[in-house]
Amino acid sequence: MRWGFALVAISIFPVQAQEQPPAKQPEQDPFADLSEKAAAPPALTLKKTFFRSFFTDNFGFRKEIMSQFTMSGDGNAASRQSVGFEVLKKFSTETSTVASLNFQGRLVRRDGFNPAQNDMEGENRAGWAFEYHNAYLDLYNVLNPFLGSGQKGKQLGRFNLRAGRFYMPFGLNLQTDTHGTVLQLSNERNFGFERDWYTGLWGTLNKHLNYDAYYVVGSGYDLAFRGQSGLGALRVSMANQYSSRYGLEGGVSVIGGERLGMYPMNRKAIETKRIGVDGRYRHAVRTGLVTFTEELSGGQDAKQSVNMQLHQAEYLHASRRWGVASQYRRYSQDGAGGDASLLGEFTWYFRNDVGNSNLHWIKFNVERRLERMQASSPKTVFTLQYYFYR
Repeated sequence: MRWGFALVAISIFPVQAQEQPPAKQPEQDPFADLSEKAAAPPALTLKKTFFRSFFTDNFGFRKEIMSQFTMSGDGNAASRQSVGFEVLKKFSTETSTVASLNFQGRLVRRDGFNPAQNDMEGENRAGWAFEYHNAYLDLYNVLNPFLGSGQKGKQLGRFNLRAGRFYMPFGLNLQTDTHGTVLQLSNERNFGFERDWYTGLWGTLNKHLNYDAYYVVGSGYDLAFRGQSGLGALRVSMANQYSSRYGLEGGVSVIGGERLGMYPMNRKAIETKRIGVDGRYRHAVRTGLVTFTEELSGGQDAKQSVNMQLHQAEYLHASRRWGVASQYRRYSQDGAGGDASLLGEFTWYFRNDVGNSNLHWIKFNVERRLERMQASSPKTVFTLQYYFYR
C-alpha cells in the first residue's frame, strides 16, 4: 500500500531534473580577423628652424592705435596720429625661463604741437617719425653658472640683468605702464625724460623687498655720450606680495651723476642728484576701486636745489567701464621758479583688461597750468584721446 501511494505521488508531482551549467565556449582570438601587415613607419617630424621657433614659442605681438587731438586755451590746435606694435619674446628651457625681450615702437604723424603730458618730446618731431619706446633684454638668474645646485634654489629671482631702454629707475614708473595714458608720473618733468638707456641688476632682496641697481646713460631718447658721465641709480621697493594682498606699492630711490639737458639748444652735461620716496594704495569700495598715488623727490641740478611733488587720485567703477582721475604736480628750481599743473580726466573703456593686455578707451583730459617757468606757455590744454591696444 505504501509503495502504491509513493508511485502515485511520483506520478502526480514529478521531480524536476537539476539544471546543468552551460558548456564553456572556447576563447576567441581578438586578432583573428586581422591580416598580418608590416608596422607603419613613424610620422616624420620637421625640425623647427630658429626663425620658426622664435616667432612661435613664447612669442607675443600686440597692436596699438592712437588718435589724439589737443587744443590750448588760446585756440592753438594740434593732433598726433599713430599706429604701433609691441613684441614680447621669452627664451626658455624645459625647466625655466632664461631671458625675455621687449620692443615697442610707433609710426607717428604730428600736425602742430601743444604740451600735453604724454607728448613733451613731440615739440621737436613735426610731421612723420618712427619712435621706439621699450627696447630691452632681461637675463634671469645670471649667477646660476657660478652656483652649486643647492645654491641655485636659494638665489632664485635674486640676480637678473637688464640692458636697454626702459622707464627711468626712479619712482613708481618701473611698475607702472604709462605708455598709452595721458596722465604721466613725475620723471618726465623731473629729469627731462621718462625713459633712458641703462644696464644693471634687479631682483629680490628678501620676501619683503625688491631692488633695482643700474648705470644710466643720462641721454634720454637717443643713446648718446656728449660729455656726460651718466648716472648711478638704486631703488628699493616693497615686494609684490604687498600689492596683491594689501594694495600697497612703494619705495625709496636714489640717483646721482651727470645727464644731458632736456632742451635741444641746451644739451650739455648737468650734474644731477635726487632722492625720492613714493607710494600707491588701492582700495576696493562698494562701487569700484579707489587709488591714491604719491611721488616726492628733492635734490640738485648744477648745484641748484630742485623739488618735485605729484599727488594723484583715481576712481574706477566696478563695471570697469568708466573712471575719473585728478592730479596735482609741481616742479620747482631755485632761481627759476616753478611749473605747476592741476589736471582732471574722464575715461570711457570699451575694454579694460586687469592685466593691461587688452585695452580700448576714449579719454578727455583738461590741464590747468597754474605756474610756468616759460611765460609763453599756454595756461590750459584740452586733450581728447582714442586708444586701442591688443
